[in-house]
Amino acid sequence: MRILIWFLFVFSSMEMALAAPTDICDIIKIPNCPGVTKQMRRTTFPTAPTPSTAAILNPSNVSFDRGAGLEAIAQAKNPVFFSIASGTGKMGGALISGSLDNSFFGNRVPELNEAIEERVSNDQQFKPKKFAFALGAKLIGNRKAGLDFGVIVKRHSEIKDINPGAGISGRYGMFHVGASIYQDDSWIDLTKFPNSQAAYGKDSLTDKFTVKTITGGFRLHNLAIDVGSITSDPDFFTEETKIMLYSAAYHFKNVLLNVAYRKEHSSAPIYKNGELEFEKDKSAIFASGQYSFGQHLIMGVNYNYFLLDEVSLSATLFI
Repeated sequence: MRILIWFLFVFSSMEMALAAPTDICDIIKIPNCPGVTKQMRRTTFPTAPTPSTAAILNPSNVSFDRGAGLEAIAQAKNPVFFSIASGTGKMGGALISGSLDNSFFGNRVPELNEAIEERVSNDQQFKPKKFAFALGAKLIGNRKAGLDFGVIVKRHSEIKDINPGAGISGRYGMFHVGASIYQDDSWIDLTKFPNSQAAYGKDSLTDKFTVKTITGGFRLHNLAIDVGSITSDPDFFTEETKIMLYSAAYHFKNVLLNVAYRKEHSSAPIYKNGELEFEKDKSAIFASGQYSFGQHLIMGVNYNYFLLDEVSLSATLFI
């Protein structure tokens, strides 16, 4: 709680100190502002399907829209993934209940082979026991160019370390780029798997590593195309993990469509056809459709958000 209060103080202080042009959507309500179009007004990576996805990948992607927003993603047999965001037009902040680790748009973190087989066969999401808090600010913002900066902290409930990170994103004309770097960690509970517990001679394993993301692409009217990479090097794996993301988004009136392709190179096995397969190169696809009900509510259906070949429902409420 003290950490949250401290960041809220920093947030308010920076908002008063920084000056940036206000988006017209913060002044008047016009048809292109409400609903699904908010998802594509980020300086970079507008093809991210949800606000929390964009903020976790790069904290400079937090929403700057005035007011507050509540986002939830629900899938059967799993807890609801949610985030809370608030913006002033020049600043933005997000409190995120979990992490995208081992999901479609997230980094690959260490996990026991037995744990992968057990949870995927039971349609269970990876549960990292983390929360994240991100703050971002518009440094430059006009019709021709934009530059945003953000910071993020993550905390694992078992490890209890505070892991910092930062990101920057820029736009010039129709083109945009972004980059972020942050510290991260993982915790593996061995007590649920006696064979692994005996092999390692301990009750848990921890790992600390650095994660780097780079994104780039363009937006032309209602269409956006992005390419991104996520790299990390946990000691648990035998080599560096690299994930490539290729994504597109298109909005028409109240509808937003997202498609993406993920290509991963890692030492982690993949569960398919009822068994683990040890392929270092694996791929997956993602698709979603969202519809805006008026100015304040977006509902969506997603395929493979958690890399389980699952269907999940998402909702974003703007206040």
